[in-house]
Amino acid sequence: MPEKEIRVSTRDGDMRTFVVHPDGEGPFPVALLLMDGVGYREQIKENARRFAAGGYYVVAPDLYHRIGDGVSFDLSRMEEQRERMLAAASSVTPEGALADVRAALDAVAADPAAAAGPKLSVGYCMGASVALRMAAALPEEFAAAAGIHPGALVNDKPDSPHLDVPKVRGELYFAFAEVDRTATPENVERFRQELERHGVRGIVERWPGVTHGFAMADLPMYDREAAERHFERTLDLWRRNVRKS
Repeated sequence: MPEKEIRVSTRDGDMRTFVVHPDGEGPFPVALLLMDGVGYREQIKENARRFAAGGYYVVAPDLYHRIGDGVSFDLSRMEEQRERMLAAASSVTPEGALADVRAALDAVAADPAAAAGPKLSVGYCMGASVALRMAAALPEEFAAAAGIHPGALVNDKPDSPHLDVPKVRGELYFAFAEVDRTATPENVERFRQELERHGVRGIVERWPGVTHGFAMADLPMYDREAAERHFERTLDLWRRNVRKS
């Protein structure tokens, strides 16, 4: 499959972005892959390749570009890297992420392999909340968004992710991990109720026996069965909402 890494110009400097799509002329529906808190790395590209093999033009931006180029973290050294990782995640603001997504989509718009029309997304960990925010901020553009092992999406802060739900027009699919200290059963249920209350199409699940991070093969909590399931269910979501050429 054709793949490349491009430099996307943003208001805060260049952003490394991985692009991959199936062989052939296309055009293929554009899907954003929004990274987890561990950072932009080879595993992000591997997941992007899997989705591209399903028939999609996948765009994976480096959301940590404001603090460095290709920043990522080693979970085996979590104790010494914890503060840096939290600071990195804090650099991904709703406004900045929206600007990054717009810039990435603009950068690939002229590629004949990238289809015009509705967009799709999948986000992991912190990227799941970014996917939700994009679906809310750009409701006419995003037909569907998946969130995989997010943390808690309901809190008492004025920018709590759940407050974006009423603006969403596309379909949502969110798969939480049972082993996650923030995504408690009560918090997941509150998020599910938000979708129901606002009439947003979607499925919210809490997968038993798996740990936050289960979809990333380079992490110690990787669960192969759950990871394969997330690929299948995300692709099903995308197929339901955007027809391929």
